[in-house]
Amino acid sequence: MTFYSKLLIVALLFCTIVSLSASDLTLSNPILFKEEVNGESRLYAQVTVSWDNAWYNEKNHDAVWLFFKFLRKDAYGYVHAHFLPKTAEVIENYSPLVDGVNIKEPSDHTGLFISPNRSFRGSIKAKIQVQIDQTKLGRFNPQAGKLKAYGIEMVYIPSGSFTLGDPSERARHYSSFFTSDEKGEPAGLYKVESEEATIPIGAEKGKLYYLSQNRYRGDQQGELGPNYPKGFKAFYVMKYEPTQGLYADFLNSLGKTQSQLRANFGGKGYYSHRGSIYMDEDHYAAKHPSRPNNFMGWDDAMALADWSGLRPMTELEFTKACRGPESPLATQYPWGSASKANVDRIVNLEDNLVLQNGWTEAQIRDENRETFGASYYWVMDLAGSLWERVITVGDPIGRAFQGSHGDGRISYYGYATNEDWPKGDTELGGFGYRGGGSYTHGQPYSEFNPYSPIAYRPYGAWAGGDRTESYGGRFARTAEE
Repeated sequence: MTFYSKLLIVALLFCTIVSLSASDLTLSNPILFKEEVNGESRLYAQVTVSWDNAWYNEKNHDAVWLFFKFLRKDAYGYVHAHFLPKTAEVIENYSPLVDGVNIKEPSDHTGLFISPNRSFRGSIKAKIQVQIDQTKLGRFNPQAGKLKAYGIEMVYIPSGSFTLGDPSERARHYSSFFTSDEKGEPAGLYKVESEEATIPIGAEKGKLYYLSQNRYRGDQQGELGPNYPKGFKAFYVMKYEPTQGLYADFLNSLGKTQSQLRANFGGKGYYSHRGSIYMDEDHYAAKHPSRPNNFMGWDDAMALADWSGLRPMTELEFTKACRGPESPLATQYPWGSASKANVDRIVNLEDNLVLQNGWTEAQIRDENRETFGASYYWVMDLAGSLWERVITVGDPIGRAFQGSHGDGRISYYGYATNEDWPKGDTELGGFGYRGGGSYTHGQPYSEFNPYSPIAYRPYGAWAGGDRTESYGGRFARTAEE
């Protein structure tokens, strides 16, 4: 008897979910089935995951963060599917790598990391199976909903030391970090050499410091405790910013009240400034699903991060994802040079983020990453698309961040539920902006439109600004080694 002949099919969904990114991430044929084993009813989910431009090299690798939800037929939205430990497996491997697809199961079992597991560059395709933890479903009957698979492309940032700051005087004018001398003057850049060690901030010898003229740049005091994610420890970060297609999928999973509060479109200027999400009867859709999701307020972004099982990233992690272990150059951009003249990844006149001159992401190499606007670790668009909202070091709310991950479930009113995450509606603090952003066509280029050097932080502690054309976000997740 074959394996499949033993299965009691509960639901077979022939839909295909496509995450519209430059790597063509596709999740196809999600299947939910039940198996009886010694009187025990076991519930499994399957999906075929494929994406282009995957890599595994001596420096790092990319991955797909995979998670499932049951979409309910009532007004309460969705139920997140947690997994049982050590049940995830590759059922079929269609890629050129024989037994070369790796699965990592985080200890909270909210999702899975799928990646190549040895030196590779190319396309990945594999059928993944995992057993669902039915005890986490409460009184929800899986047959009363529809299984939905979601995927987000990530990049692995390995553990190791790195340097904060920029050797130029102009960078210090924009509040870049440095090591303080006895008088609060620069005594060199600041090297992060531990995740657990506390980092003190202030105008005293050996402390992390920065110049600040207003609350936008920070209060120049406090400390980063052992649990504040400093970037030394390995983590995953989104390869791209959240897209409008992903945000529409997010909205479609929500209950009535949640969706009303998190719907980010419809205000004045939305459609004339790159927004494309709309409502088709009772369904959300994006006319341009691959566009980065602008008009995303902080609370919108945090709800999406919690729903995804991810978390916000910190200012320090932003620097590590940009620069890696390289020594900083003056006015250095995420692609490693002090010039933006050769970047061929732009927001074009049709409002799409594109590669010009026939380039494709399959051609990225360390030697030409400036062309793609790619970081040291090949993370895309850390400058040049939307401002990156990050957890700040510049106020007590940001410094209290403990790096907790989302659990896949948001509140009844559509808010993230993590106590250590800043809240946006109050504008009390906790986050800021890095990387620059693309504004309206015809606006003069500047040091912040559309590209900003890595270390510049003129708004590093400004927790203002809600839904606008140039504000976005990007999420991370601490790696479990």
